[in-house]
Amino acid sequence: SAHEMSRLIIKNLPSYVTPAHLKDHLSQRDGPGGTLTDVKVAQKQDGTSRRFAFVGYKSNEEAEKAQKWFDRTFIDTTRINVQIVKVCPLFEGRVEFC
Repeated sequence: SAHEMSRLIIKNLPSYVTPAHLKDHLSQRDGPGGTLTDVKVAQKQDGTSRRFAFVGYKSNEEAEKAQKWFDRTFIDTTRINVQIVKVCPLFEGRVEFC
C-alpha cells in the first residue's frame, strides 16, 4: 500500500541517537523537507539502542527524497545507511521486511 512505501529504515546510527535527535537531524533547515509521521529507534531489552530506526513520511515522494538525500551521509562521525522499507505480505495478515 502507499503507506508502506513512505517508510524508511536508517541503519548504523550512533548508539546515543534518540528519536528526538533523529527527528531534528531529518528536519534540518537545509534538508530535503517532508513531513515526518513517526520516528522509532529500535531498542534492545535493556533499553540500549540497536542502532537502527524506522521513520515514516507523509508521502512516498517525501520518503524517496529523504532517502536519496540522507543515504550515506553522516550523523557526527558515523555514516548512516538509509533505505526505503519494502514489505512482503505473509499469510495470516502478517508482514515481514524483505
